[in-house]
Amino acid sequence: MGHNGAIATCVKMFEWLSRFDTILVTGPQRSGSRICAKMIAHDTGHEYIDEDDLEMESLYRLCSIMGERRNIVVQCPVLCRYVHMFGTDEVAVVLMRRKVEDIIASQQRISWTWEWLELARYDRVDGIIAEIKYQFWEQYQKKRIKHAFEIEYDSLAAHPLWVKKDKRQNFNARQTAGSIQLLPIGPNARCIPYSSVYYLDELDQDSAILVKTQGNARLLNDTGRFIWNLCDGTHTYQDILRSLCVEYIDMKEDTLVSDLNTFLSDLITNGFLRKNESGILSTNVKN
Repeated sequence: MGHNGAIATCVKMFEWLSRFDTILVTGPQRSGSRICAKMIAHDTGHEYIDEDDLEMESLYRLCSIMGERRNIVVQCPVLCRYVHMFGTDEVAVVLMRRKVEDIIASQQRISWTWEWLELARYDRVDGIIAEIKYQFWEQYQKKRIKHAFEIEYDSLAAHPLWVKKDKRQNFNARQTAGSIQLLPIGPNARCIPYSSVYYLDELDQDSAILVKTQGNARLLNDTGRFIWNLCDGTHTYQDILRSLCVEYIDMKEDTLVSDLNTFLSDLITNGFLRKNESGILSTNVKN
């Protein structure tokens, strides 16, 4: 990673990527693309889009999303074979680098069985798919992408969203954060996400709400609760944004958009919220 030295010491490791409208994060399956994409979204304020939203391998869906949205981070390891097609001025392509033996061990841990399908995309019937992807990147793709970057998996440990290895032994295939802990620090303000810990810094705990689903939990402050209450099955994203602009009239709209995108992306990705085809948001949680 060309920027590694100085950035690793910054609070926001990947803020330097914020100048790109679209950031594609790819590489072999189990190379860390999901957690890295979430970190980049966290640091840039861009919207995080999981590979599930692409129907895993739909180039059409990826092209549609890129045509409709700006300031997005897309996790797309399945589409690694095609990322050189998107190497324009506005797009950054990030390849995850991880030791092949560690990738294989991680694939075995979750009983990943789709290597044959990934191999077929490279016109192969055998071989180690991680090695083949890295070879194809070096020999063909990287030189065709205007803004190509590589990020070492081990370097992610410097990021506040990182979870140590011993804490993620029982993680499922899509899990990137551990169970929540609540550490009361002071009486009155906001909750700050730091890895799997949510600190209550100057927050009145009686006014906050804790929502839980599928082993995950989030503590919502007043702003979070305001948004949450609008996710009632009748409001769209634009409805919620308009309500925020009225409620927080002194804040810049681009700041509200960035904060709302980050908030909704996290809750949708982790199963707290769902959005239907009409863009209506509703909760998956009963409080």
